[in-house]
Amino acid sequence: MNSADSNTTQPPRVRVAAGFAVRWAIAAVLSVVVAALAGTLALRLTMAPPMSDLRSFVIFLGITGGATLILGSAVLAFLERVVPLSVRAKAFLAVAIGSAVALLNVYVVARLMFISDEHDLPYLFAALVFAGGATMFFSYNAANAMTERVRRIATAVRDLADGRYDQRISLDGDDEVAELGRTVDRLAERLREAEEQRARLDRERRELTAAISHDLRTPLASVRAMTEALADGVVDDPAEEQRYYATMNREIERLTRMIDDLFELARMDAHALVLQRQPLPLQDVAAEVVDAMQASALRRGVELSADLDPAAPELNLDGGRMERAVANLVRNALEHTPSGGHVSVRVETSPAAVILEVADDGEGIDAAHLPRVWERFYRSDASRQRAAGAENDGAGLGLAIVRGIVEAHGGEVSVASSPGAGATFTIRLPRGDEGATRR
Repeated sequence: MNSADSNTTQPPRVRVAAGFAVRWAIAAVLSVVVAALAGTLALRLTMAPPMSDLRSFVIFLGITGGATLILGSAVLAFLERVVPLSVRAKAFLAVAIGSAVALLNVYVVARLMFISDEHDLPYLFAALVFAGGATMFFSYNAANAMTERVRRIATAVRDLADGRYDQRISLDGDDEVAELGRTVDRLAERLREAEEQRARLDRERRELTAAISHDLRTPLASVRAMTEALADGVVDDPAEEQRYYATMNREIERLTRMIDDLFELARMDAHALVLQRQPLPLQDVAAEVVDAMQASALRRGVELSADLDPAAPELNLDGGRMERAVANLVRNALEHTPSGGHVSVRVETSPAAVILEVADDGEGIDAAHLPRVWERFYRSDASRQRAAGAENDGAGLGLAIVRGIVEAHGGEVSVASSPGAGATFTIRLPRGDEGATRR
């Protein structure tokens, strides 16, 4: 096996360690060479010694610099094998060893070349001891400050692993450690949002299970009871039979609408909602919905009116789905408007959008429920009382469908309401091509 093959078969961790060792060795040699050249240049500029002394000085620096690298690396490697060292200890020892060797160099050079007076050497030695102590104290404090910041990051990461996403590091500075701290903070925020979303989805699934099981069982039980009554001949009056058939048809329509909504939501969740767009005036879509739902409004004793701006520009719409969205809003308003009430549909134009509003004078929505009315599977019954004869599916799917369709068109939805003052649901669709980019 050749060397190339042996390199490719090494474990990734071994290859990374080997590459780091090579880079460290190259950097260490270069640092010694640069330091020796700098010291030689300083000596040349300040004293202009003979070339023989200069060569001796360079050789001395090279030997002591190499000895420092070898001895320091050996000491650190030995201590790591004997006693596990923290980052703080490694940084302190590295500075301490380097400082000790550097100060020893100064002492030896001073004694050999410059200072021979017995009176000066003790002062020089004392000054070197002081410099060494100050250097080691400073290096310890610097290493301690650095490792304290790393410890805070490690603590925050452990908190994330334990599911505590509200901890924040907030390190000062612009160095690499501070950037790592900010990255961990961003990760914590993303994880917190993901956890909240997961909890919300779990809650929605539980609500869906409860709502769908109830709202499917109720019409099915009604249809079954009336079917059995007709099959057993319990009902023999023709008028009563027609009432049974009408009720059964209404319950089947509820089931169909509920199942269609579930399929539509499934497509939205899978990002498989494909819009068939064409230029359409939103006021025409609203007019068709109002005409189609007049009979339902009459049955409830609710006045349904329209105020549509004929000059509203055409929009790039999926006519079928937008009609469904508007119909859901109108049906929702009729369901929660008592007999004698009024529901109005209005289309107007602003410089940036075409706006459709569906307003009613029903029971209204409590402020605590407003943020959730657009949520999927949220039951609005808790916030709005149904009118008698309500035909809505009751699972809270209609408004979620509206939001999904409108957002797929690049628009937005909103609601304004207060208890006893009715509610106004608003669809805002961008004009021109602004809403043509989203699906």
